[in-house]
Amino acid sequence: MKKAQLLLPILLLLTVFSTKTQAQFIGTFSIDSLVGLPDTVNANSSYMFGFKVRNAGNTTYSGSFSFDFFVDTMNGAISSFGAGQTGSFFPGDTITIPVSYQFSISNNTFNIGDNVVVVWPRALPGSTVLDSLTFHVYVTNLNGIDENGKTNSDLKVFPNPAKDFVSFTSEKNKIEEVRIYDMSGRLVLQSKSHLKIFTGNLTYGVYIAEAILSDGIITRKKIIAGGSAY
Repeated sequence: MKKAQLLLPILLLLTVFSTKTQAQFIGTFSIDSLVGLPDTVNANSSYMFGFKVRNAGNTTYSGSFSFDFFVDTMNGAISSFGAGQTGSFFPGDTITIPVSYQFSISNNTFNIGDNVVVVWPRALPGSTVLDSLTFHVYVTNLNGIDENGKTNSDLKVFPNPAKDFVSFTSEKNKIEEVRIYDMSGRLVLQSKSHLKIFTGNLTYGVYIAEAILSDGIITRKKIIAGGSAY
């Protein structure tokens, strides 16, 4: 009985010490910037990029980070860009943690067009996040519309940028048809009889110009066109 009475204060002391020690090791992190992601991505395609994270706490951390996010133009459901690994992450240091992610539209995570994304890091259970990062990403649907097409260096598409008209020429092959797609993959202009297309009614922006040649080659080039091109 006396031995139990002596052990009780020791156990209480160890419990308090353990609680304080765990509290000291709760991480505090800040997300500073997005690294390596293009402004425009293709739907259902995977991209490698990273997030720059700062250790704003007083504890060195080693382990994985998960980057949770939601798209405020969608239903607000929380998703994740996946996890990245770090070694000794010292207080005050800033590191870039790489991730790989497929920008899916099939599960309603992203929509075609502009998306406003809010992302924050998550490390230790109970870790503190000082802030989040908000960025825009424009998702296009060019599946089936390879913007490079087959190689045909002879094809010329001009002017670029184009305000009122865009012209297609090829010295080696006859051009059978020309088309212009917007960045969502929608066909907006088409002609089989004219190689000079009026673009003045288009909204100023980036488009894919396509030429179908007599030898079956299809060539595509990215252009800037629209009524406010200049």
